[in-house]
Amino acid sequence: MNWNDATEDLLQQILSRTPRPIRDETESQLKRAAESIAEEEGLSRVGVNTLVAAWIRSTPAAVRPDMGRQLEQLGLDPDEYSELLNES
Repeated sequence: MNWNDATEDLLQQILSRTPRPIRDETESQLKRAAESIAEEEGLSRVGVNTLVAAWIRSTPAAVRPDMGRQLEQLGLDPDEYSELLNES
């Protein structure tokens, strides 16, 4: 599955916020989740929105309230992902 440059850059930004001991595992998990979502949607490339969806869905619900702030820090609009952020 192909990843565009913006998505690769975002992945690296997300991983830079991840504690080093679990960074590799987190990278693998996010890539698998994002590629799975892309395949389900019939896409041949993982884009930023797909990666963000994978990131949100793989984040425990107890931690999600802080994700809006994290999205803003990465230059993303949390309102675009409000439905995902509010999933249980």
